[in-house]
Amino acid sequence: MNVPLTFTVAAENKSALYYISEKYMLPNAISLQQLFDGPVKSRQHLAEELYQKHGAFLLLDEGLRADIELMKEYAHLLSAHMTKIGMGESCSRCAAGTGGGCCSLYMAGETDAIQMLMNMLAGITVLQVRNDGVECSYLGGAGCLFTFKPMFCLNYNCKSIRESVSPENARKLERLTGQLLGKQYQVEQRLLALIKNVWGLREIISSASI
Repeated sequence: MNVPLTFTVAAENKSALYYISEKYMLPNAISLQQLFDGPVKSRQHLAEELYQKHGAFLLLDEGLRADIELMKEYAHLLSAHMTKIGMGESCSRCAAGTGGGCCSLYMAGETDAIQMLMNMLAGITVLQVRNDGVECSYLGGAGCLFTFKPMFCLNYNCKSIRESVSPENARKLERLTGQLLGKQYQVEQRLLALIKNVWGLREIISSASI
């Protein structure tokens, strides 16, 4: 098996080719539909399988490791700004009210296997911590369990938030959100390329919908 040209490993890793060719082949191709559609539990199970069986291989990619570290930095900057402008307190008050807040039961459906895999590769334990039929199953006592959240969860700002922050802080929030989501998209495409080139990916739905 040929190693994809986009895949780089440390020069001193003499066993890398054996590691790839003998240990990390999936028996069957994965479909985009499996990664991005279907029940949330199925997507999480696929992410767990990919991580447990192939996470070590994926992390041999120096570029991927660097991108994950950069995403962590971007996520920290965004979280710090959200805290500074009081979004945490505001969202908590909203969530405690009638009907809950943005982190409702249906928001778990915004997740996908690649987004969960990114979190696992960054050392995040991905677990469904609640099943109350009201709130997102990934919403813990201290907030969302994900460091790298689904696009909708980061991109949506309700009327209350828009009216409570200054134009300057709103612009910074938009910039930091876009910075993180842009890098998440790049890493998503990198992971999809690795899966396709190394294990096979059946493109049974349009790649434009990724």
